[in-house]
Amino acid sequence: MPNTSVHLPQTLLASLDRIAAERGTSRNRLIVESCQRAVEELACRPPALFSNDHLSDAELRQLRQGEQDFLKTVENARQSRTRPPF
Repeated sequence: MPNTSVHLPQTLLASLDRIAAERGTSRNRLIVESCQRAVEELACRPPALFSNDHLSDAELRQLRQGEQDFLKTVENARQSRTRPPF
C-alpha cells in the first residue's frame, strides 16, 4: 500500500489517538476508514445537486423574484410586532 504524509493539528491527532484507542484499532486504520467513508459519501451525491444550469432565463428570473419576495416577507415579519404571516 502506498504511503502519504498528512500534517494534522495536534488537537486533531490527540482526538484520533483517543478514538483509535477506544475502538482498539490503530490511528492509521481509523484514518483509512474515515477517508473511505468520506469518499463513499461524496460519490453518492448527485453531481451539481443545487445547480441552476438546466433553468431557462425566464425560470431564473422567476426563481430570483421568489427569493426576493421570500426575504422581504421574512424581513417584514421580523420587524413586525404581530404574529408572522406564515
